[in-house]
Amino acid sequence: MHALLLAICCTVTVHVHTSTGAPLAGAHVSLHGPKTYAKVTDDSGNALFTADGGSYHLDTTDRGYTGVSIDLELKDTAAVDVTLEPLDAPTLRTIGTVKVDGRLTPIRGTLPSVTVTRADMDRLGEDRVIDSLLALPGATFTRPDGGGANAIAVVSLRGPDPSESLVALDDQLLNDGNTGDLDLSRFPVAAFQAVDVTEGLGPEDSNGSNTFGGAINFVSLQPTQTPHFSFATSGGSFGQSEAWVNATGARGKLGYAFAWDDQHEAGYTTQPATVYIPGLPVGCPNNCGTSTVLGSTVASRLGLGNVTWTFSQNANINARVFLLGDVRDQSSSINGIDFDSGDVGTTYGLFTGPGAESFLQNIRAYQIRGQAPLGAGELTADVSESDNGITIDGNPSDPAYDVTHIDHRYNGALSWQRSFATSQFAIGGYTRYESLEFLAPPTTDGSTLTPSQVEPLIGQTINVFYARGGFQPTAKLRLDAGVFESEYTSFGSNLDGRLGAVYNTDPKTAIRFSIGTGFRAPLLIERYQFPLSQLAQDQYGVFVGQGNPGEHPEHATEYELGISHQFESATLDFSLYQTNLRDPIEIYYPETAALAGLCLAQTPSAPVPGCVSYNSNVGNAVYQGIEARFVQRFAPQHLFLTANYGLNVAYPKDLNADFSNPTSGANLVSNQQFPGIPQQQGSLELDWAQNRWHAATQAIFRGYNNELNQGPIAWIDASVGFKINNETDLTFQGTNLFDDSAGRFTQFGAGSPYLGLGAIPLPTDRLFVEPFGLRAIFTVRK
Repeated sequence: MHALLLAICCTVTVHVHTSTGAPLAGAHVSLHGPKTYAKVTDDSGNALFTADGGSYHLDTTDRGYTGVSIDLELKDTAAVDVTLEPLDAPTLRTIGTVKVDGRLTPIRGTLPSVTVTRADMDRLGEDRVIDSLLALPGATFTRPDGGGANAIAVVSLRGPDPSESLVALDDQLLNDGNTGDLDLSRFPVAAFQAVDVTEGLGPEDSNGSNTFGGAINFVSLQPTQTPHFSFATSGGSFGQSEAWVNATGARGKLGYAFAWDDQHEAGYTTQPATVYIPGLPVGCPNNCGTSTVLGSTVASRLGLGNVTWTFSQNANINARVFLLGDVRDQSSSINGIDFDSGDVGTTYGLFTGPGAESFLQNIRAYQIRGQAPLGAGELTADVSESDNGITIDGNPSDPAYDVTHIDHRYNGALSWQRSFATSQFAIGGYTRYESLEFLAPPTTDGSTLTPSQVEPLIGQTINVFYARGGFQPTAKLRLDAGVFESEYTSFGSNLDGRLGAVYNTDPKTAIRFSIGTGFRAPLLIERYQFPLSQLAQDQYGVFVGQGNPGEHPEHATEYELGISHQFESATLDFSLYQTNLRDPIEIYYPETAALAGLCLAQTPSAPVPGCVSYNSNVGNAVYQGIEARFVQRFAPQHLFLTANYGLNVAYPKDLNADFSNPTSGANLVSNQQFPGIPQQQGSLELDWAQNRWHAATQAIFRGYNNELNQGPIAWIDASVGFKINNETDLTFQGTNLFDDSAGRFTQFGAGSPYLGLGAIPLPTDRLFVEPFGLRAIFTVRK
C-alpha cells in the first residue's frame, strides 16, 4: 500500500519563462529519478507531470537560453518556476534561476559561480548586500578608512587588488575610474533580485578581458508576470532604521519593477575629542589640537525603476534607472588612538587623525537594453550611462579614496548570437568613453581651484570586440572558447584568449578546466601627471599620489581545475586555481630619501629630485588557492547546512622595499603574502524553516593577516522569525553575537605586525567593527 501511495502521490507543474516574464513555449523539461519523464512546454510555458515520489533531477533547456538543473524531492504536489536567461543575457556570466531551493545545484559551467539570491539574504535578515559577500571563500575585503559601518568597504576576488575584479549592475560596469573598484558598503538588499559572483577568467565573458579576479554582478529587481507588492520597516541598535518598498508585475506587454529604500544609522560612536597631528610634540603653535565630535551617522536612500516592453517571446526592450545616494560621518573611523611606539613622548595614547570628515557618495546608472531575432540568430543592443560621484567635506584621510571626483562612463554595445542543437556562438563588442573629473582638487597652499579651472583630468575611449562559442562534441563533453580584442586610446591594444572544458563523468559529477589570459588596464588617475601644487605632502615631505604616463596594463594567465558532485542530499564543489601576474601596478615610495629627511625642505616650486611617490609597473605576482563549498540538506528538508572554505595565497615577486600596494598602502615583501589578505577563511551557515517558524545562523571566519589587522576572527550572526499569516512576517536579527573584534576607534600602530625585509615587524593599524546589535524587521508581502 505504501508503494502504491508513492506511485500516485505527486503532481509537478513546471512553468518556464524568460526574465521578463514571457512564457517559453517548446522548452524541454525532463525529470530523472526512479523513473524518467520528459515533456515540452505548451504555449503558456507550462509542463505538467504526474510522477512517482522520490528524488529527481530536473533539467530545463531551450535553444538560445542557458539551461537550469536542480534536485527535486517529490513527496507532495510541487510547483517549479524556472527563469531561463538568454545566452547573451544581462549578466556577466549567464546563470538561469529557479524558484525551488537550488542550493544543491552543482556547478556545470567552466568557472566556479555562486548566485546569492534575495531569499539567501532575507534568511539572515541582512539589509546590505555586502554582508552576504562576506561568506564567499574567494572574496577578500579592504577597508581604507576604518572598520566601522560608516566607512568604505571594497571587495576583491582571488587577490589583493579590487580593481582586478569587475563590479556591474545588470552587466553595466560600475568600477570607479579613480580607484578601479567600488564602495559597496551601502548597497541595500531591497534593490536586488540576486548577486551573481563568478571567479577567474571566463570564455563566455561579455565585458571584455579586462579582469582576472572575477566579476560581481548585481541583478536588479526584475518585472514579474503576476503583480507582487512588499514593504518592510525595521529598527534596532545604534539608531538603525530602514523602510523599503518593492512592486513588480505586468500590465499587458509592459512589465515593471520598482524599489525604494531609506536607511539611517545614528552610529555606534559619538564622542567629543581633541585630535592631534601624529608624531609631533603636543602644544602650540605646531600641534595645538582640534576639538571635534567623532561621529558615525549614516543616511542612505535608493530608488530603482525597471520596465520592460515585450513585443514577442524573443523580442523586448528594457529600461532601468538606478539612483543611490548616501552621506556618512566618517570621523570616528578615520581618527583613532595613537599606539605607534615611535610616537612615545609626543602623541602616544592620544587621538590623532585628520579631524572631521563627511563622505558623500552618489551613483547614477541608466540602461536601455533590447533584443530581437535577426536572421537565424538573436541581436542584443545595449546603451548605458553611469556617474559615480564622491564628495569629501573636511580633511581627507586616505589620499586615494578620500578624493572629491566624478567618474563618467558612456557605453554602447551590440552582439549577435546563434544557437544550434549542440553548439552556439556569439560575436559582438562595445565602445565606451570614460572621464574622471575632480571638482575641487587639493592644493598644497590651501587654495581651491575655480570652476573654470576644473576640467576632466584625463579621458579615454575603449573599443572591445569578441567572438565566443561553445560546442558539445559528445554527450558528456562541452568545450567553450573566447577571443577578445581590446583597444584603449590611452595605452594601445590587447589580445586575449580563453578556453574551457566541462566533462560530465555521470549525471551527478562534472569536472571542469579552464585556461586563459586577461589584463587590468591602468586607471585614469594612475596615468595622469599632476602639477606638484595639486599633490599632498606626507610627514616626510614626499609628494604622494603622482601618476605615471608610462604605465601599462597588468597581464595575467590563469589556470583552473574543479569538480562538482551531487550526493543524495548534498553537493560538494572543489576548485584549484593559479594566476601568474606580470607587471603588477604598485606604488613606488622613496623610503631611503624620506627616512633620511632629504625631502622635508621641498616645495612645489623647489622640488627635491627623487622625492615623489608614483605608480609603476614592477615585478610579478602569484595568486593561487583552493576553494571548497559543501551544501547538505537534512531530512525532513527543513534544515540546510552551507559550508565554504578558501585558501588564498597571494604574494609579489621580484620587488624591493620601495614599493607598496595601492589598495592597502602597506609595504610589500617579495614571496610574502600581501598584507590584509588572510590565507585561510571560511563560513558556516545553518538555516531552518518549518510551518510558520524560520531561523538561521552564520559564522564568518578569518585567519591571520586579515583586513582588520587582528588575530583570527569569528563573526556570528543569527535570525529567528515567525510568519504571522501568509503575508506578514516578524524577524529578529542579531549581529556579531559575541562582540568579536569590536571597538569604537582605530588603534594606529597596534595591529598585528606585517613582517618586512629581514623579518622586521612593520606596524599596522588595528581596525574594529561594531559589537552585538539587535534589529526587529516587520515585512509584508502580497
